[in-house]
Amino acid sequence: MHKRILIIDDDEISRTTLGEIFKAEPTWEIVEASNGQDALDRLCDGLRPDLCLVDLVMPEVGGIELIRRIRRDPTLRALRVAVASGSRNKDQIVALAQLNISGYLLKPFDPRKTLATVQQLLAPSSANPHLASRNLLAHTVLLAEDSEIERTALRDIFQSEPHWEIVEAKDGQEALNRLYAGLRPDLAIVDLRMPELDGYTLIQRIREDPALRLIKVLVLSGEHDREKVIQLARLQISGYLLKPINPAKVRAAIHHAMGLAQLA
Repeated sequence: MHKRILIIDDDEISRTTLGEIFKAEPTWEIVEASNGQDALDRLCDGLRPDLCLVDLVMPEVGGIELIRRIRRDPTLRALRVAVASGSRNKDQIVALAQLNISGYLLKPFDPRKTLATVQQLLAPSSANPHLASRNLLAHTVLLAEDSEIERTALRDIFQSEPHWEIVEAKDGQEALNRLYAGLRPDLAIVDLRMPELDGYTLIQRIREDPALRLIKVLVLSGEHDREKVIQLARLQISGYLLKPINPAKVRAAIHHAMGLAQLA
């Protein structure tokens, strides 16, 4: 199905990078604007894209001001808008949360994740409340662990960091049910030994599902099985943590998996 994407960014390299990523979808038409004013002019002239990807820092009219003007205009306010920016400025993110944006793509762009996110945004289901209403300051972590003691230890690690939403599952099947019901965590921490559905099978199911395969996964295990580690590496896990849980090592693994500057 034909879709039109308006890329609004003053950086030509970023526009070119997104254009190259989106060539994987031959039915997508790409329109570019080099700043917010250029985009506004095109929109006022009648351009109606299916998605606007907006950089935040631009000359003429910045990204937040552009989105505000789009939302104030009765003829434009229904446009689907996502941000594509390198900014992690919390004030900006708070402002964006009031402007009904559909998603936030961080620079530098990961081609697979960027393509998958935009495909989801353009799908009919992406009037998806999970994307539209989600707290943009927060990361979501799914804790799939059958031990209450271990879940409590992990919960304590995340409670010192206010911008994490924690979802718990007591076994692999419960975790999978939550994912199939629409949960899209940024990170899953998965114990290998669980009833109902073990961790290895859960990760396999995640990687086999196009809607889930980009979720980052950290593994928890009470034993260091070399063969199991090799098998898990083929499933593109982001880290392997041995029990008992060491808070400093867990924080370091999360830091590495998520590309975060700090986890307090």
